[in-house]
Amino acid sequence: MSVGRILIIDDGKGPGGALEMALRMDFESVKSFSNPNLLPFYLKTEKADVAILDVDFSGVREGEERGLYWLREIKRINPRIEVVILLEEEDVMLGERAIEEGAANFAFKRVNTRELVASLRSIVQLKLMKERCELVESRFDGIRKELLQSKPVIQGSSVPYNRMMYAITGVIDTPDAILLQGETGSGKKTVARYIHNQSSRRNELFLEANHLLERETELGGYLFGVKKRNYPTADPDLPGKFQLAEGGTLYIPEVAKIPLSVQDQFLRYMEKAVVEPVGASRSVPVNVKLLLGTAEDLKSLVEEGVFHEELYRRLSSKAIEIPALRHRVEDIEDIANFFISQSCAKYHKGPLRMSARTLEELKLNQWPGNISELKLTIEKGVILCEEEVLRPEDFRFRPVAQSQLFKIPDTIEEMEKSMIKKALERHKNNHSAAAAQLGITRQTLYNKIRKYKL
Repeated sequence: MSVGRILIIDDGKGPGGALEMALRMDFESVKSFSNPNLLPFYLKTEKADVAILDVDFSGVREGEERGLYWLREIKRINPRIEVVILLEEEDVMLGERAIEEGAANFAFKRVNTRELVASLRSIVQLKLMKERCELVESRFDGIRKELLQSKPVIQGSSVPYNRMMYAITGVIDTPDAILLQGETGSGKKTVARYIHNQSSRRNELFLEANHLLERETELGGYLFGVKKRNYPTADPDLPGKFQLAEGGTLYIPEVAKIPLSVQDQFLRYMEKAVVEPVGASRSVPVNVKLLLGTAEDLKSLVEEGVFHEELYRRLSSKAIEIPALRHRVEDIEDIANFFISQSCAKYHKGPLRMSARTLEELKLNQWPGNISELKLTIEKGVILCEEEVLRPEDFRFRPVAQSQLFKIPDTIEEMEKSMIKKALERHKNNHSAAAAQLGITRQTLYNKIRKYKL
């Protein structure tokens, strides 16, 4: 299969039309246009790998060197597009200038089609390899972030907490896949990390598969890898999360969202310790501790026909129930104090403590968002607190039913938007000061401001 998308930019006086015909047999797509006013539109809408630019393309502004103006424009609008300059043989010096300005190569207008095709193929393959390297690097950046995160801390002394810890102790070093059941925000990921850190796999990777894609093929590749059979030297196999977590622990937070066809792969792994990459003709062995989380009632999903009955049967026998925060009120003080210390360090504040009334209010709340909601609440209180004691006023609770004493945004995004808005107001739109208070970089703050249209 031909690869490479070529865009020819020619004013109609050069070899553009004939060149388009000559290249169509060798590349995935070849398109050309001659209107300089449409160049920005084409560069933003056309998915091109290489642009072939006639050095005499019209529309050059007065005072600009011919050809180099449009080269700069292409690189400004879409720097991922490689550029090849077409010029006359006497313009070699201009071609060398173009390469210094970012062009991939130059060719003469008296085109040797065979040489041009070879050059374009090399440029396309190099570009694709760079993009794959960036993809691999981003995957390993994610791995590094996982490794750098602090060890999980599980706080508590209540009966539900002790019951959960007893169940965890019995599965830490078993080879079985473990189901972690609990409401959203109850701490399933923290428990998964704890299991990993207490197991014999503690010195290996802990990975979370937290980007569950909608299309089954993409999800299969993300989890189990992709076997590339075309162009094996230029298009290497891509490992999935199972392969990357080899020897360690793989946590999948929402198993209920995974389609039945992918669930079959989980069964295959649980039975034979193998997975089958997308496009592969045979399975490959893997060795991971598989932890699956869910906030759904899997039994009901089995009855609805959207969850594999055999997978449910196997997982339900090795399930750990993560109690909701409202069922472990005795633990709230320890958990809240931990989050207070964490938030004080994050926002560069001195030691803070809770007033007796604040603790009482925290215990009275129902916490539908569980530990995650408590963490956001504490973080918000620490940010707003101007004294050494956290008082109910710092949480802006409402004088309504005790189950809704705190006015907490419905989503993390709303919470984040509110925190950024208050930081900007407090520092009179001084971005550097607001970013420092929030514990983020100025660039991240700019991105958030654009995202939330603040």
